[in-house]
Amino acid sequence: MIPAHRKRNYLQSGLYVIIAGICAAILLDRLLDYAEAAEKMAMEATLSRLHAGLYTRLAYFALRNEQAQIEALPGLSPFAATDATAKNYLGEFDGVPESAAGGQWLFDRARSELVYLPNIRRHLELDDPQPDPPALRFKVQVQRGSHAGYGGVSLRPVTAFRWQPLP
Repeated sequence: MIPAHRKRNYLQSGLYVIIAGICAAILLDRLLDYAEAAEKMAMEATLSRLHAGLYTRLAYFALRNEQAQIEALPGLSPFAATDATAKNYLGEFDGVPESAAGGQWLFDRARSELVYLPNIRRHLELDDPQPDPPALRFKVQVQRGSHAGYGGVSLRPVTAFRWQPLP
């Protein structure tokens, strides 16, 4: 403890600034991890909501015996097929537009894939290296059941990825 009547010198002030800077850097790194985890959870929540909507739509079409509608599901945008909305959904495009930013969804009509462009990707690992910016791609698949029925519908990743922002 420094007595009140004694003034600090430049070495002490510099040490305080360095310690505060190190603490701020550690805090900012942790905050980025939490922001990335929140983005991943928001992406998973959107996927879950779309999956539930697709499953409901499949059940509706199966009960009405509308085979053509069921067969068309994999080619439609899950947002359009389920009438779902999201403020970060850009719409349908042929490929990924260059104006698309991180944290946004879009549907690639050319490949019939739902695309998510992650905003924070410090801990994202893709099995298939892609050009920058990396995109997470998902495809709608309708599973056939027994006796010409349907077993369900899913949104499957096109390429495998690991995204573990928090240990």
